[in-house]
Amino acid sequence: MTELTNRQRFLRTFTGEEIDHIPFLDIMGFWDSCLDRWKTEGLAQDADAATVRKIVGFEGGLGAFLEINSFVWPAFERKVVREEGDKVYTRNSWGAIEILLEDSEFLPITVEGPVSDRESWEKLKVRLQPNMPERLPENWASMCEKARQSGDPVYSGELPNGFFGSVRELMGFERQVMVFYDDPGLMEDMLDTLCDLWIAVYTRVMQDIQLDYFYIWEDMCYKGGPLISPALFRQFLLPRYQRLSEALRASGCPNIFVDSDGDMRKLVPLWIEGGVNITFPWETQFGLDITEVRRQFKTLGMMGGLNKYALRAGRSAIDKELEKLPFMLEHGYYIPGLDHGVPDDVSWDDYLYFYDRLRELIWRYTAR
Repeated sequence: MTELTNRQRFLRTFTGEEIDHIPFLDIMGFWDSCLDRWKTEGLAQDADAATVRKIVGFEGGLGAFLEINSFVWPAFERKVVREEGDKVYTRNSWGAIEILLEDSEFLPITVEGPVSDRESWEKLKVRLQPNMPERLPENWASMCEKARQSGDPVYSGELPNGFFGSVRELMGFERQVMVFYDDPGLMEDMLDTLCDLWIAVYTRVMQDIQLDYFYIWEDMCYKGGPLISPALFRQFLLPRYQRLSEALRASGCPNIFVDSDGDMRKLVPLWIEGGVNITFPWETQFGLDITEVRRQFKTLGMMGGLNKYALRAGRSAIDKELEKLPFMLEHGYYIPGLDHGVPDDVSWDDYLYFYDRLRELIWRYTAR
C-alpha cells in the first residue's frame, strides 16, 4: 500500500484500519544524564537528544503538541520560596508549592496546593475562566500551521490537565482525597469548573485546527492499583469524563488519551465508559503483562508496556521482554514503547540493540 504519514499511521492504528506499519516512535525518551554516559561509550561528544533520535531512526514521538494556557491563568510567578539542604521548594505557575531534589530528573512533588477550603477555591476560581484571549498564545496561527505541516498527530492537553491530576495539583494529595468525603460539594464544583474550562477552550481550539487526540494526565495509580476506589471514580470523575469526551468528539477530536502511572487495570472499564480509547504508558515492574491486558480489552488503544529496566539487564533480558511483541502487534490497536524514560544505567549499545530489535519486530508483525 502507499506509504502513510505518521499521523495516518497513528489514527489507523487505533481504529484497526489497514496500515503499512505500526509507527516506530520514541514515546518516553531518556534521562538527560544518559547523554553523559553514552558519550563515553561511542556517542559523539556534540550529540544531543535529536542526534540520538536520528541515529535510532525514530519516525517521531507523541506528535505535534499545541501548548495552550488551559489551567490556572493568569499564571502565578514561579519562584523559590525556601531551600532545605538539597531540597528546593518552589511556587509553580498554578500557585502550588512543589519540592524537587537538586539535580534530580524526577518530576517535582506538590506538597501544598493553592486551594485548602471553599474560600481559597473561590479566590482561585477566577483564574479558571475560559473567556480570556491570552489562553491561546500570540503565535497561535503559526503554531497551528506548523502542526498541520508536520505530518504527525496533533494533540493538546497533557500535564496538568486531568480531573484527578489537576485537583491534586490544586490541593495536594492528602487534602484532595479527604475532600471526596468531607466536602463532596466542593469537589463537584472543582471538577465541573475544570470540565467547563476545557470544553470551552478546546472546542475553541478546534475551530482552527483538528486535534487527533486529547491528552489527559492523571497519574492516579500505584503498583497496588488506583489511588481512589472505582466507586469514587464512578461518582465523581466518570460524569466529567463523559461530558468532556462527548464535547471533544462532537468538535472533531476522535481520540481521548489517558496517561497514568501504576496499575490501571481496575480503572480501564470506567475510562472506556467515560469515552477514553487510548491508555499509556502501562508500567510493568510490579508484574503487569500487557498481553493479559490485551486479552481482556481487545480493542483498547495501548502505548508503552515494555519494561525499561530490561534494557539495563543486557541483551538476553531485552530479547525476553520483546517476546510479548508479536502477539501485541498482530492484534493491533497498539504502539510499542517503554513504560517510562530510559534511566542512565543503560548502556549505549543496549539502548541501540533494544530499538533495532523493536523496529525489526514492528516491520515483521504489523497487523493489516
